[in-house]
Amino acid sequence: MRTHIYAGVSARTGGTVSGMYRRAIGEDQWQRLGGGLTDSTHVHAIAVHPTDPSIVFAAASTGIWRSKDQGENWTRIVEPAPREQMWSILFHPSDPRVLLAGTAPLGLYRSEDGGETWRKMPRPDIGERMVGAFPSRVMRLSIAPSRPNEIWAGLEVNGAMHSADGGETWTDKSDPLVKLSQRPDLQSALLTKDTAEGMLDVHAICVSPAAPGTAFLALRMGLFRSDNGGETWDDLGIGRHAAHLRYGRDIVVAPWDPNTLFACVADKARGEVGRLYRSQDLGRSWAQFDHSVDVRATTMAVALNPRDAKQAHFVTRGGQTFSTMDTGETWRDHPLPEGAGAAVSVACG
Repeated sequence: MRTHIYAGVSARTGGTVSGMYRRAIGEDQWQRLGGGLTDSTHVHAIAVHPTDPSIVFAAASTGIWRSKDQGENWTRIVEPAPREQMWSILFHPSDPRVLLAGTAPLGLYRSEDGGETWRKMPRPDIGERMVGAFPSRVMRLSIAPSRPNEIWAGLEVNGAMHSADGGETWTDKSDPLVKLSQRPDLQSALLTKDTAEGMLDVHAICVSPAAPGTAFLALRMGLFRSDNGGETWDDLGIGRHAAHLRYGRDIVVAPWDPNTLFACVADKARGEVGRLYRSQDLGRSWAQFDHSVDVRATTMAVALNPRDAKQAHFVTRGGQTFSTMDTGETWRDHPLPEGAGAAVSVACG
């Protein structure tokens, strides 16, 4: 079975086409996927089954979608409630029959049977901190395999939360982020008048099997980690590499090495430049991983091939997509077709 790259796009901030594109590894052309996904379906997140790459899930503005044939045809398996959208989706690392999906406004769904049926979980008892901004979104979910009942969630624009019981109840882990916003260099208010807004603007979260008690965040003001269950958060200082590039958009753990992390950083939300960084020591140090490519917009998401450690792929808000097949030595640009919306998600499988 061929390996593909999937890119989810949204025309909210540019372009005319939302939905999903697919490109086979080794080919240059992108194929617009239909089969149920329309040009007005904003695809926010994509997940490929860890052992059966023919199965692909999408979290979108119109619900949760599933394909059983590598994206040729799609079936909507969860229809959202009024004004509800799906923003994240995750296969449980210990049992791929279990899936979790995050929504806006703040909420979660859980499936125990591979996506055949879904249960809407109790709404987390987490308040909306940034009243006046858009309703908080569950942008990313993460679970350490050795702690299967512990779930971390990153919220835009509402910080982070943690569940110790599989998502039944949640604890807010955002007060320490607000405290950090007392630092002048960590203050930002774009949507509200609250200067803590930037520290609560979380875009991604991950937990590594090598450090199951440590959570990593990518947010507006940079990259951060907590070694104590979110009681405190430490600034990883990504801005020291380039002072104007600290807007964190994505952070993931390499499936082949739990000590290796990749992160997308940029100058701003709708920026003019971005970078892909790599850490090989659980975030203690970082180095630029992309080379000799002209990134002209915010880097939004990165995808890794779980069966090939030499591959990495990332996408930008401007519709650029970049791939390396030789551990970052060389890169190729595979731009999405003209009219494609901002690339906001990417997956490989």
